[in-house]
Amino acid sequence: MAFEKTDKNYETKMRLRMSDKDVFYAGGIVNGSRSITLMGDVATRLMIMHDGNEGRCTGFDNIRLYKSIFAGDYLELVGRIIGVEGNKRKIQCRTFKVAYNPKIPGDASAINVLVKPILCTEFIATYESLK
Repeated sequence: MAFEKTDKNYETKMRLRMSDKDVFYAGGIVNGSRSITLMGDVATRLMIMHDGNEGRCTGFDNIRLYKSIFAGDYLELVGRIIGVEGNKRKIQCRTFKVAYNPKIPGDASAINVLVKPILCTEFIATYESLK
């Protein structure tokens, strides 16, 4: 399949904080699938921007889990369409940790903002427009 670049840059972001409800493992670690689900939401936004419908994911080229995500972390999820062929879209999504909870006793809502965001999760997937 030969995907071509789009004539316009389609990119979107979503920011949110992980909570105790997102924790799956001991030590406050969030399951990697949570990040992948959120990146899927970003990809859905891209499909609506580009095609006017949600489309559907037909496969992943790769999924990479680089760094752990914890309750209290602030995430920025970034997605962009990197290729188009017919009704198929190649989408890249990444999750960056932009701030974290320093675990200060008595100050559960404290955060430390990172100077350089940390890449935690990434995927490249093919989505198909429902047109």
